[in-house]
Amino acid sequence: MQRKHLRHFINSNWTSGTEVDWVQIELPGGGEPKSQLPIGGLIEINEAVAAAKAALPAWQSLSVVERCSYLDKVADLLDEQFVSPSERTDLKKLITREVGKVFAEADIEVMESVDMFRYMVQVAESEITDEILELDETIWPSKKSKHQWEPLGVVALIKAWNYPLELIVWSIGPALVAGNTVILKPSEHSSETASFLVGLFELAGFPPGVVNMVLGDGTTGAVLARHPGVNVVSFTGSVPVGLEIASHCASRLCKYNLELSGNDAAIVLADADVELATNGLVWGAFCNAGQVCVRPKRVFVHRSIAQEFIKSAVEKTAQLRLGVDIGPLISGKQMDSVKDFVADAITNGAELLHGGSQNLSLDGNFYIPTILSDVPETSRIMTEECFGPVMPINVFDTIDEAVIKSNSSNYGLGASVWSSNLSLAESVARKLEVGMVWINDINVAFPQAAWGGTKQSGVGFELSQHAIRQYCRPKHISLELTTEAKRDWWFPYSESQGG
Repeated sequence: MQRKHLRHFINSNWTSGTEVDWVQIELPGGGEPKSQLPIGGLIEINEAVAAAKAALPAWQSLSVVERCSYLDKVADLLDEQFVSPSERTDLKKLITREVGKVFAEADIEVMESVDMFRYMVQVAESEITDEILELDETIWPSKKSKHQWEPLGVVALIKAWNYPLELIVWSIGPALVAGNTVILKPSEHSSETASFLVGLFELAGFPPGVVNMVLGDGTTGAVLARHPGVNVVSFTGSVPVGLEIASHCASRLCKYNLELSGNDAAIVLADADVELATNGLVWGAFCNAGQVCVRPKRVFVHRSIAQEFIKSAVEKTAQLRLGVDIGPLISGKQMDSVKDFVADAITNGAELLHGGSQNLSLDGNFYIPTILSDVPETSRIMTEECFGPVMPINVFDTIDEAVIKSNSSNYGLGASVWSSNLSLAESVARKLEVGMVWINDINVAFPQAAWGGTKQSGVGFELSQHAIRQYCRPKHISLELTTEAKRDWWFPYSESQGG
C-alpha cells in the first residue's frame, strides 16, 4: 500500500512546505504502512506565525457569539463522526489504526470531544463578558471600573499522541472562543488524526490564519515553542520537555500551560467493594494499553482485603483479550521502556503475578497486561511514570500510611480512593497532593471539571469554564463620571497634606 503524504495547514493552504526531510512512523498494530509527514522547520513555523498574527485582529474583533458559531459548526461535523456508539465512522477507524486504540476507546474519545466543544460554546459568552467591579462608593463615588477579557495572541498547541483528538480539542476550543489564533503541532504518531480534525475547521469555514498546523517531530515542536511570535504555549507530554519549554518561555515572559507526567496512586480502603474496585482499577490500569497519564500506576490495598483484591484483579486481567480489550503500544521504543520497568521491579524483588512479556504471536506492539505485587518503593516503576499496561500492587495497614505513600511521588496529577464510606473517602481525598481525585471511579474527564496537576505534573489546567480565561488577560477599564477639571488627590496638595 502506498504511503499517504500528509501536509501542513498554513493560512488555509495545505502544503508540504520547503523542508526535504520526511518522517516515517510505524503503525502500533503492524501491517499496513503509515503516512509520511514532512518535518516542519523554521520556514514553515515563520509562515504559520505570520498567518496567525495577520488573522488575529479580525478574529478578535468578532463577538464571542460569532466565534462560537464557527466552533459549533466544527462540533456538528465532529458529531457526524460519532453518530452512535456502534457506528464505525472514518474518524474512529482512523484513531484505531493510527494510535492502536481499540474501537470502544476511539468511540468514547470522539463522543467526549464533541461534548467538550459543545460545553465551551455554551459557557464562552458568560466567561468573557465584561466584569463590572464593585468599588467602595464612599471612597470612589464617581468612578466605575470593569475588566475586559482580551485574547493573549498566538497560541502554540503541542500535543501528545495517546488521546490524539481529545488533547487537541480541550485546548483549541477555549483558545479560539477567547479570540486567539492557533498553531497546532501534533505528535508525529497522531498527525493523521490531527489533520482530519483540522480539515473539519476548514469545512466549517474558519477564516484563513485562525487555525494553522505544522507537522514534524520533537525538533519542530522545540522551534515552535521558542518562536518569539508565540504568546502562549500549551503542551502535553513529558516532564523533561515541559521543563525545557518552561525555561524558554520564562526567558521571554511567555505564558505556558503544561500537562505533564503522572504516577497516580489508587487507595483501596478496608471497606471497599472489592468487585467494584477490581473492575474499575483493571480497566483504569489497562485501558489504552496503559498509555494514560492518569491511570492507576501505584495501587495500595488495605492488608485485610489484599488477598481477595489481588486474586480478583489477576483473574479479571487474565480474561482480557489482546486486540479486543487491549490495543498495542504506540511503538517499539515504548515496548522497550515497559519491558525495562518490569525487569527492574522484578530484579529488585517484586513478584510477577500475571503477564510480564510481549505477545510475539500477534503483529504489532502487544504487551500482556501485567500485575506485580510486593513492589519495592525504590524501584523505578514506583518512582517514575511507566506508560504501559502494568499494575503494581502493595499493601498498607493504616490510612495515614497509604496517604504518605501516595504523596511520596514527585508527581501530583490524579489519584483515586475506593471505599463504601463516601465521607471517609472524601476525607482521604483532601489529604492527597494531586490536582484530581476520583472516588470509586478512575480516569473520567468532564468538560465542566478542571484537569491539571501539582508538583512535577504540570502548571495550569485544561477544561472547565475557567480554562477559557487561561487564554485571556484582564484589561482594567476605569471610568470617571464627573466633568470636574481637578481630582481631590491631584496637585497642588493642601498645606496640611504636605511634608
